[in-house]
Amino acid sequence: MRIPLTFLASLLLACTLGIARQQGSDNSCRFVLAGDLSHPTVKGPNDIVPLVYVVDQPDSPLEVVSVDLEGMWLSISNEQHTEQVCAKYTIRNRSNRTVQKFSVTLQLSTSGGAGGGAGTTSSSLLAPGQTVDITNSCGVKGNGSAKNNYVRLLVYVDSVDLGDCFYKPSLRVPRSLRINPGL
Repeated sequence: MRIPLTFLASLLLACTLGIARQQGSDNSCRFVLAGDLSHPTVKGPNDIVPLVYVVDQPDSPLEVVSVDLEGMWLSISNEQHTEQVCAKYTIRNRSNRTVQKFSVTLQLSTSGGAGGGAGTTSSSLLAPGQTVDITNSCGVKGNGSAKNNYVRLLVYVDSVDLGDCFYKPSLRVPRSLRINPGL
């Protein structure tokens, strides 16, 4: 009787630890993640939206809920790109901790490496479960090479300041995008 009881207790403990890790409690900044990631929405010019990829960041205390690129333009020709970045992001705190400050990046990436982009920082407190809209001005312009005229726009949470801890979320960029993000 003692062996089956020990086995059941061990099985219960293993399952409990597995669930805790899935919820994100195993990190140095001591935050717990609530719920699954949402599927972000992207809107903007019809020729730009298909180029946008919101990077998977399952360990991040923040998530990108939506990206609005209205007003942005991008020109790709003769293996060169030129762009003006305009972006509005809706960001949600999916952790149990208040975020002090954070930054979101829109990075233009090519098969040859990173090609530019713009970061946006928010210094507004973001309580657990809260969302906030942040924007960058449309004045950010860039240009560079675009091997084979191939470009993708990556959107991701770059950093999160929790007051007593600074967190850099992981970035999962699929090889199928055929880019060298240079992150």
